[in-house]
Amino acid sequence: MFNAFQWFIYPIKQKGRFPLLLILLLGCFFYFYRVNFRGLWIDEFISVLDGHKMSFNKGRLLYYALLNPWMKISDNEVCLRVQAIIFALLSLYIIYRLGNYLFSKKVGLLAAVLLTISPLFINHSQEIRYYTMSVGLGLCGCLGLAHSLKYPEQKLPRFIWVVGRILSFYTTPLNAAFLLPDILILWLKFKFKISRLISYLLLYLTIIIASIPVAISVKSDSGSHRVMLPTPGVREIFRELRIMTVFAHPPPLPYIPLLIQVVTLIIATVILVAIIQKTRTQEVIWVALWGIIPAASIFVFSNIFYSIWNSRYLIISQPYFILLVAIGFFKVFDWQKIIGVVLAVIYMLTVSLGLVTYYTSSKRYMGALDHYRPVAQLIESQDRDGDIIIYSTDHGTSFTLTYYYRGPASMYFYRREKTDKSNVPAHLKNWVESLPPVDSRI
Repeated sequence: MFNAFQWFIYPIKQKGRFPLLLILLLGCFFYFYRVNFRGLWIDEFISVLDGHKMSFNKGRLLYYALLNPWMKISDNEVCLRVQAIIFALLSLYIIYRLGNYLFSKKVGLLAAVLLTISPLFINHSQEIRYYTMSVGLGLCGCLGLAHSLKYPEQKLPRFIWVVGRILSFYTTPLNAAFLLPDILILWLKFKFKISRLISYLLLYLTIIIASIPVAISVKSDSGSHRVMLPTPGVREIFRELRIMTVFAHPPPLPYIPLLIQVVTLIIATVILVAIIQKTRTQEVIWVALWGIIPAASIFVFSNIFYSIWNSRYLIISQPYFILLVAIGFFKVFDWQKIIGVVLAVIYMLTVSLGLVTYYTSSKRYMGALDHYRPVAQLIESQDRDGDIIIYSTDHGTSFTLTYYYRGPASMYFYRREKTDKSNVPAHLKNWVESLPPVDSRI
């Protein structure tokens, strides 16, 4: 294990590490800046509750296993969000390692910078959720496999690949989509070396067997909670390119949408340049497969069964599209420096607008509401003796209010069924009338 750690941190110990350390410091700034600007939203409350229960909720055990002892340090929202920041910084480090190892130091550094300033990635680094942990462990598995493919006789990179994949599956089952590009990459690399291929297939089988409990958990919880999402088409694919890279929020009118469309086309073109170049290497193919196949799997599943096309699920593919953007930018720059500079300026202008929007907008990019903190503060500021609080929600818990409310009033909680919307006022009236009489302003 110590050797694995030494291998992992090796670049930090080398000369010329200053740019990487500067990027990590930049990441610390972006991820801690206004980290408590928005209150918790419902998914973050669910994370805290599942962390207390240590719930193997839909296969997502690992995050809660780490969150549980973390909450004993403090249940403050900033402290609870720090865990996601740690894994976000880990992701920056690994994407640098991957880009540097497969291509060049400049590709690794640019990819790390682009991921650092992505409004989408910043958003999820400031949440009590498992998304940055999922990205970091997924990258760790890819880094281990990439190193192992170049030096198949070394055991340590194989170990990192296997452990990284298993841990990522226990973080979120969606990472199982990486099994598809992994097996395809192994076949492309060792199709003429059957004995070597078999040795990797045994490790591949180990990953699958170790992840069976995840599949069982997902199966048993299927249908328990499903967010209604639109079925994706071509338009949604381009929209996700914009969200992953430069502008997570819906762009405001009138001129920003046009700029965003231009930048999205530029990004798509740059990615195509990286993939279809004549001097394309096998490493570019690996990165493209790691990015495209998981996203394509979500796209196909969403069109055949029910939609799971959601930016916070597609974030597992984000680092690899970012790497392709970095590769493509350098290819364009090598071809025509002026064009490369112009594209870079347009990209940075747009991402700057995206960052300003993210840090100043009270709403989250996906439209999720986090009004629980101001509501609790308003109630607490207006408290009087004898008051009671009547709270009705379809989320199944009063924790969303009790987390913030510190006043003396008693709280009565009524859980509405999500499907029961036909006569909500009548149900609420009957419930209120059934409460014990109190001397309250209600």
